[in-house]
Amino acid sequence: MTKEIAYQLNEYGQSLHNLLVELPDHPAITDTLDYVLGALYGLVQAHKLGFKDRFTEYVPVYRPHLANYALEVPKGGPIDPVWNAGFHFNSGIQRLAAAFDRLPQMLGARMKKTVRGKTRSTTAKERMAEVNPSPCPHWETVYDEVNVFKHYPEGRAAGRNVSMNEALLAFGEMTQLVLHNKGEIAKRYPR
Repeated sequence: MTKEIAYQLNEYGQSLHNLLVELPDHPAITDTLDYVLGALYGLVQAHKLGFKDRFTEYVPVYRPHLANYALEVPKGGPIDPVWNAGFHFNSGIQRLAAAFDRLPQMLGARMKKTVRGKTRSTTAKERMAEVNPSPCPHWETVYDEVNVFKHYPEGRAAGRNVSMNEALLAFGEMTQLVLHNKGEIAKRYPR
């Protein structure tokens, strides 16, 4: 599986390179793709550090290690590679979730809609459905996972719902949306 993951990450890097070369140098495009590059970097680093999917709760001895890391991080001291891999993985999926919000806006999704005579904000999922005729179940799962990190005090202490494979599939769905809409993005955001 390791060679397959490395190959897929390399392919996504090539796709992102091509998009950065081909799309206009507009701040909205550059900043969004820079964020996507950060997602790729996070996933690559997680993979290099031996990221392991964790579908169960933390081990009982986890918390004391965090206290030690709090002293080591500012000094640049040694950090457990498993923790570091999880940090990079979380960074990668958080950036993928941000792209789930950003890209539909770039493609002209409505930010508000009227329901029974009342105007309300659209949800990220409604905006995605408006601009993306293809299903993106993995990207949506990543988006939901990150919202748990953001909005619930326990976060994902009981275990993750997103695996490295799911994150890679989500990255692919995001890449396909951008590739499919290159012309529209270039038209909306000229040089």
